[in-house]
This record gives sequence, C-alpha cells and structure tokens, in this order.
Amino acid sequence: NMSLFLVLIVGIGIYFLVLTINNIIWLYFNTYKPSVYSGVHVTVCVPARNEQDNIEKCLRSLLNQSYKNYDVIVLDDNSTDQTANIIQNLVHEFPFKLQMIHGRHLPADWAGKVYAMYQLSKVAKGEYILFTDADTVHSKDSISFAVTNLQKNKVDMISGYISQKMKTLGEQLTVPLMYMLTGFLMPLFLNRITSSSLTSVAIGQYIMIKKTVLKSIGGYQNMKNVISEDVVLARIVKEKGYKTAFIDCKQAASCRMYNNYKESVHGLTKNIFSFMNNKSYIFIPTIIAVILFLFMPFPLFLVSFIQDFVTDKGFSDITVSLGISVLLMFSVWFIETLFQNIPKKIPFLYPVLFFNLIYIAFISFNNSISGTGFMWKGRVVH
Repeated sequence: NMSLFLVLIVGIGIYFLVLTINNIIWLYFNTYKPSVYSGVHVTVCVPARNEQDNIEKCLRSLLNQSYKNYDVIVLDDNSTDQTANIIQNLVHEFPFKLQMIHGRHLPADWAGKVYAMYQLSKVAKGEYILFTDADTVHSKDSISFAVTNLQKNKVDMISGYISQKMKTLGEQLTVPLMYMLTGFLMPLFLNRITSSSLTSVAIGQYIMIKKTVLKSIGGYQNMKNVISEDVVLARIVKEKGYKTAFIDCKQAASCRMYNNYKESVHGLTKNIFSFMNNKSYIFIPTIIAVILFLFMPFPLFLVSFIQDFVTDKGFSDITVSLGISVLLMFSVWFIETLFQNIPKKIPFLYPVLFFNLIYIAFISFNNSISGTGFMWKGRVVH
C-alpha cells in the first residue's frame, strides 16, 4: 500500500529528526568542561599494533596533561614495524610517567584488541582507567575532562564521540556512518533512566571506567572473542547494575581513523554484524529497513519528481511525501554535520552514505556467516 509507505517514511523521518535534536541537547547539557585537575590516580591504557605513524604523537599528547596524578601504559601488540622502538625511546624520555609492556602471543580463543586491553587492565594501577587508541591525539585537558565528567555525571563509565578527521572523499562517505548511533538508533536519555543494557553504547577511542567496576564485572575475560568490545563492555557494565554515560568528547581528543576508502570499509565491516550481537534475525530486518526507509525515498523522489515535471500536472501527493522524507533526512545529517564538525558536503551526499552502508553491511554479513572473517592489522578476526 503506497499511502501507508508514504506515511511511514514521513513518520520515520520526523522521529529521526526529533531523536537527533534530543540527543544533541542531551549531549550539550550532560557534558561538562574540565574542572578536576587532581585527585584519584588515573592510568591511561593504550593498545598499539603497527602504529609507527601515529604512536609518538598520541603518547606525547598523553604525556603533556594538565591533570596531576596519572601514568600511561602502552602495550606493543607484537608489532612488525617500528612501533616498539618508538615507544621505547619515549620511555627513556619519560621514565616515571610512561611504561611499556610487550604483548604476549595471542591465544586462539581471544580477539587481538580485547587481549591487549585485558593485559593492560591487569597492569593498570589507577583507580580510574582511561582506554584510548594509538591513533588518537589528546588535548592538554583530556584526562581532566574524563575525570570531571565521570564524577559530575555520577556514573561508573563514560564514553563518547571524539573529533573525527576525514581527508579523502572515501573517508567522508564512510566515517560519518558512526554518527547513525545517535542520529538513528540510540535515544541517549534512556541510557540514564533505564536499566536496560540495550540502551548502552560506547566508542573504544575514548572510555574511562572505574577499576573496581571493571574488576567486579569480570574484566575483559567476559568478552574474549568479541570484535565490538567497546559496546559489549558498556552493555555488561549496565547489566551488572552500574551506570554509564555517553557524552560529547570532541574537546578531549581527535582521530583520523582511516587513510582512504578501502581502510574505511575494512574498519566498518568488522564491526557492523558484531554490533548487532551477530544475530541474523536482527541484522537482516535492520538492513531491509535501511534500504526501504532511509535509502529508497531519495531515488523514488527523483523519479516521481521528473514524471510530474514532464507531465506538467503539478506535484502529486507521492512526490510531496517523498520530498518531505528527503528534506527530513537532509535535516538530520545537516544537524549532525554542524554538531560533530564533519564535512559540510555530507548532508548533500547522504543517499550515497546509506548506499555505502548497505554495501558494507553486505560484506560484513557475508564474511561473518561464511566464516571468512576480516583482515585487520595483519590478523584475521571473526
């Protein structure tokens, strides 16, 4: 029934626009400027595998913090490039602040990053642990920001979007898809007011958690072979009765996740199916919904618009309804673009982003179901 479909796509567009605005308001009022500069001991944990181009910039930013009581531990995860040598040189320069540990051989039943996080957490001495990636660069107040927001939000774990750098068109058509979490999926206020783990989300680039909480939930042993360990960690924390908050972390750190389109696709394919708990009955309907309600309205609008224009009978109800849906989707991406400081062209290219998502999702599903897995940093992950 075309009329029902039209009502649905307009209704869905309105919902996504309201959700996006609500989430941005929530982020604004629940993110605090750094104000705590001393107190609890913080350990910053950085897993690093083949990060010779990024690791020095990352560690130097972390070793130049306004927060007083902290240390940094970096794990060289069996790198085959110069990562270990670069870290070792920095340890000589900052012997009292920086510690390096050599990652043990990866056991068959562990995923690489999770095993690195597990080893780091075992060595961390801080009351709070800040987990971050080796390709991030931190502001001088990054640790202070994390401690301030953990305490002022009165939670046990915080995470959020840091600032994302995208230089190539391929990156720009892929990386912004991560913002669909807060624009199309997750009402952030539910994270605070419900006990459901389904309302929990985290981004592995920036996570602070109380060490006692991490220990009490069983640490990373509970997620040995998980790819999306950040989201699973947030869900387990919530399941065990602790509180999490997702905040706006752009001022704390930045990251260029990938260098080109190919890397971007590889990066997202390993996470999409995992994010949906590797459940086909969740994944397939979700992708069908993306095709029908997020991607299809734009090409259908173009076809309907051209038909109306050629016949010169005025715009039909179908064209108007599809046009409203397109305008609503454009508005969602426009708001995300302004708030997240992502390239201004994104709202105009949003149908391409959705098409790209469908393509990436197909690869993710196929590689997961077939058992092929995903090549990442010289390892196959499943």
